[in-house]
Amino acid sequence: MSAPTLLEAFRKHTSLDLDAIDEVVAVQHRPFTDMTCNQAIVLIELSKPKHAGVMREAAREAKAFAHEMDVGEDGLEQLVVDWASVKVAVRVWPHLSPQGYVLLQTAPSLAGDTARTVAHALQQVALFGRAGVPKHRVCIKVPSTLEGLRACRELESTHDVRTLGTTLFSLGQALGAAEAGCTAVSPYLNPLYVHFEASRHVVYDNPVKEQCGVRLTAEIQREYRRRGISTKVKAASFITVEEVVAVTGVDQATIGPGILAQLAATTLTPKLAALQADALTALSARADTLNADKRFSLDEPATELKAALEDPEVKALQEDALERFGRAERELLRMGRESLSAL
Repeated sequence: MSAPTLLEAFRKHTSLDLDAIDEVVAVQHRPFTDMTCNQAIVLIELSKPKHAGVMREAAREAKAFAHEMDVGEDGLEQLVVDWASVKVAVRVWPHLSPQGYVLLQTAPSLAGDTARTVAHALQQVALFGRAGVPKHRVCIKVPSTLEGLRACRELESTHDVRTLGTTLFSLGQALGAAEAGCTAVSPYLNPLYVHFEASRHVVYDNPVKEQCGVRLTAEIQREYRRRGISTKVKAASFITVEEVVAVTGVDQATIGPGILAQLAATTLTPKLAALQADALTALSARADTLNADKRFSLDEPATELKAALEDPEVKALQEDALERFGRAERELLRMGRESLSAL
């Protein structure tokens, strides 16, 4: 019997999500549970020649139904961008698990504003409904700032909207997301900047034992299981197949087309099997009970959560991620504005 591919070996322990808006990849490497994306992924997709007319079409249609959605001139560009995002995302939806979610991310520029983040999320959900995707199959990614997590709490508890806490770089944020009732969280294995500056990526001989993001992901998974928290851990931000193997056993992992192709083309060697065993051992290790009863409340004074967010490394990583997503957001809005001007 031949050795399994890394994709096959990984799927035995972890549910796989597609981190792309690409129906071809969704079919090629299925099954996938969810489909995730963000402003950078949407920008890449809408910039492809095959989608050349999507933004113009979205502008024409969104302008026609803006009044129906109570969107004025000041919100029209964002409506166009959201509608264009939904129009490409729904092409992947039929290829997901029958219970799987399609995910969009709220505007990073709103990460410090709870009310506006909630309003943006509700607009995205409404647009998915307009495209035929029911509310229970939509999950909205929200940056894990204090205001963002408060928005998640309101969306989950008041509006019955599923949420995922993203740009997450600490256990404190993850426990804050659990307090918010988030459906899932996405701890980043790598800082977002390595996807734009490859020379800054560090390769570790054993990511399970040496890579901070991998260790954090395992710590969050252990702590959620120890506390009986239902929020799912959806690992994100992969650069190498070894990093994927290093989170074997977490609830879910969202992976892009390039890494998926490598996983499908690589067999499980003895060295990689040993790394996978280390990953599973790390998840079964005893959780650190030093702060077993510590809560990361979202309500003022929110001392513990604010301290976690103000940690210099966490703060720098989150600010960098929001700025990079923000650049994509601004470019998408420019595209939306140009499309409206061309009508």
